[in-house]
Amino acid sequence: MVTPTPEKPLDVVEADLVFLDGAIRLTLIDLLTRFACNYPLQAKTGRRVREGLLLFLATLGTPRTLVLERGREFDNFLVRSLLEEFRVKVHWTTPGHSRSHWMIERLHATLQEHLHILRIGRGMTGEEAWARALLAYNSSLHSATGYTPLELMRAWQREDSPVSIEYVCGELVD
Repeated sequence: MVTPTPEKPLDVVEADLVFLDGAIRLTLIDLLTRFACNYPLQAKTGRRVREGLLLFLATLGTPRTLVLERGREFDNFLVRSLLEEFRVKVHWTTPGHSRSHWMIERLHATLQEHLHILRIGRGMTGEEAWARALLAYNSSLHSATGYTPLELMRAWQREDSPVSIEYVCGELVD
């Protein structure tokens, strides 16, 4: 099955785990804007992936479709129930087939390059290096769009989010 084609931001988001600089991170990239996020995970488990996905949902909102590899860290009750709760469709790909996950694999290579430059050039590691690498990526002009991912995400606001304050927090008390 072919990965869905996005028509607007958060239509299709790819997610994957990356292991760089001794850390496990959940990385996500919006296929239209190329905007990327990453979240440190304490372990490669469904529970930790669910926590990272919830942080993404809290930060950017709910994607229409999430592209995931069918590994145990993604294909489990905890992750499936979270995505069902927020009405996120899942498009499953086969683990180890980088062609079906090419954009996020390219993101991983770019982040690895940025982290290497920060470590060698500035002696920087850890969370600061990750934040700077991601900022550099999201602030770089992309030839496919003609804009930076940050510019495209800021210029857009999703109107049909299935989440409301009442849903997340319950009824508000006067």
